Amino acid sequence: MGADHYSTFESAPDRDWHPIRPSGGRLRAVTDLWSLAADRVSEFDAIAVDYDKYRPRYPERLFDEIVEEGQLSQGAQAVEIGAGTGIATTPLVDRGLIVTALEPGSGMAALAQAKLGNRARVEVSRFEDWTATEPIQLVCAFNAWHWVQPDVGIDLAAQMLPPGGALAIVWTNVISWGEEPFETRLGDAFGAPWPKTVDQVVASLGPVQEDGRFGAFQEHHHRFERRLDAAAFIAVTRTYGATHSTDRDEIIRTIIDEELGGAVTKVEDAVLNLARRK
Repeated sequence: MGADHYSTFESAPDRDWHPIRPSGGRLRAVTDLWSLAADRVSEFDAIAVDYDKYRPRYPERLFDEIVEEGQLSQGAQAVEIGAGTGIATTPLVDRGLIVTALEPGSGMAALAQAKLGNRARVEVSRFEDWTATEPIQLVCAFNAWHWVQPDVGIDLAAQMLPPGGALAIVWTNVISWGEEPFETRLGDAFGAPWPKTVDQVVASLGPVQEDGRFGAFQEHHHRFERRLDAAAFIAVTRTYGATHSTDRDEIIRTIIDEELGGAVTKVEDAVLNLARRK
């Protein structure tokens, strides 16, 4: 179902909006965010083209580290969870891995397959519903592990991976939504500072860390930034899922265009956590 990314917007016209809460719903506990996954599939499918256009690409060094830390050789079999439109799939294939990309959204999967051609196999499936037919050396998820049912996902990964096999989980944190006074103005306009990460996403690593079948996570940080005009900032925000409104978008546009010269520099951190199967 693709990568998810987070922010919280609170305002009079959008008081109930939250990126991991359906309209009118309550914020989920740290262990059950995965239960919203089915609801999100259609949301991401509906914006597949914009998702592919506006979501950032991961730093290339991150994929080198997956291969190095995972001790993966050319031709190693990898399964990617929640591959979305194939944003991370292509760099994995470029490094000689044989990738099966799992994506439950048919629209997202079709776009990924069109981009990848015969370079990777894209299957419309959740990880929990998929069965490996060959030995797997890498299980990976890019901003998608929190959509996997923890106990089922960990068991499947442990069963698929041989001793020494790698589980690589990546998510992207926001370091700065934009240079000041942008963050201050967003907080003023929407009633609260925008958070840089979400506890539910961070907590999704906990069950893996507590499982005796995997070693400790090796953590690597990859800072990157993008210069975004108002249209691009709004467009990528609209790919985060949940409900949106033209009122909120107009507030963002006004701040960027009329107060900040038409663009802001968003700074992010792609965090790789890699654990080896014992």
